[in-house]
Amino acid sequence: MRSDAAPSEGTPWAQGSGRPVDIPEAAVVLNQRVIARESLDSSVPAALKLKRRIRRFALDNELDHLPIGDIVSVALDEWLTTRGF
Repeated sequence: MRSDAAPSEGTPWAQGSGRPVDIPEAAVVLNQRVIARESLDSSVPAALKLKRRIRRFALDNELDHLPIGDIVSVALDEWLTTRGF
């Protein structure tokens, strides 16, 4: 999958001026002992079966707890950074 793919055949997404300098790397934030958090509510396409795949991943890797918030944080941070935001 191309990370620069447009959401549809219409106008491509705007490119930002670059990652803001006051935003730390995700790894730096996630390695802190105490992390201030905020809620991010989002629905995802059912066809991707993300909940089922996450459960399967956790079971196959014998994980009691899967840090979904951290995974989403890294994915969104990388996605926004590649677009200059």
